[in-house]
Amino acid sequence: MCRLAFRDMNCEISDIELKRGDKSYTVDTLREIRNIFPDDELFFIIGSDMLSTFRQWYRWEDILSMAKICAASRENGFEPDWNGYSPEQRERFVFVETEPLEVSSTELRSGDKPELLDSEVARYIKDNGLYDDGLSEYRKLLKEKLDDYRLDHSECVSECAAVLAEKYGADPEKARLAGLLHDVMKNASDAEHFLYMDNISSIELHNRKVWHQISGEGFLREKGIISDEEILGAVRWHTTGRAGMTLLEKIVYVADFISADRKYKDVDVVRRLAQLSLEHAILYTSRYTIEKLAGSDMLIHPATVECYNDMVSHFRKGQVK
Repeated sequence: MCRLAFRDMNCEISDIELKRGDKSYTVDTLREIRNIFPDDELFFIIGSDMLSTFRQWYRWEDILSMAKICAASRENGFEPDWNGYSPEQRERFVFVETEPLEVSSTELRSGDKPELLDSEVARYIKDNGLYDDGLSEYRKLLKEKLDDYRLDHSECVSECAAVLAEKYGADPEKARLAGLLHDVMKNASDAEHFLYMDNISSIELHNRKVWHQISGEGFLREKGIISDEEILGAVRWHTTGRAGMTLLEKIVYVADFISADRKYKDVDVVRRLAQLSLEHAILYTSRYTIEKLAGSDMLIHPATVECYNDMVSHFRKGQVK
């Protein structure tokens, strides 16, 4: 597909990483390219969103010594965090201003944006049946219930949840499905919510922001769409969190905060914490949520407070260093 996409451009497609086998690190690829082109200056192109975790890359300092980093903007007004970089290292970064394109890789793979795909690449994907993740029926359901913004968010959370599941040892396919369905009732009317909310508390009744997680679980369960209790639990607690969350619940909760479409002020902080541990991210986000709600004199769901207390206790016991 790379050869098809770049067939008319002055580019060369390299398979050195495929030939290397096993784990393939950027630093190894750059070293190999430098051996091939010892007299040339190398530039490594990434999206600006990747800068938030660049210092966690394997031997990132060696990468900077071998190539200048060209960061293409993925959002308007992007400002990098220079903490941890020396003045000399900062000089190794070049920022490329581009017009941000609001599209997810999932949309491209699913064929929802054919105008953004090279025609030969699109034909290759279709002819070879690529990227069928078995979730088309669920996407059909979501298209009936959600607006475009929420559909994109659901795809982004799905993709992020699968990545976190790989990192932390959960089932990626369950995580992908739970992330996709977590907001299934987000655009529902009040009447629809109450069809699937039983025995809600007074705080829940007067806190509309948590309705969709309750009615979402009820809808999926009562309609027979999902019977897996792990997935249902991840939908049920993705907004408030709770004490004693399962691994999948933690993954979807965190993915909802750090998915690629999120742009709130502290999102890069939470993304970095999620690379350390899910618990680091949950402690920060539960505290962030409590402070934000309290600062606006809004109701705070008891489960959010219990989630925060659970994380504080978790760290105090020394279970996470």
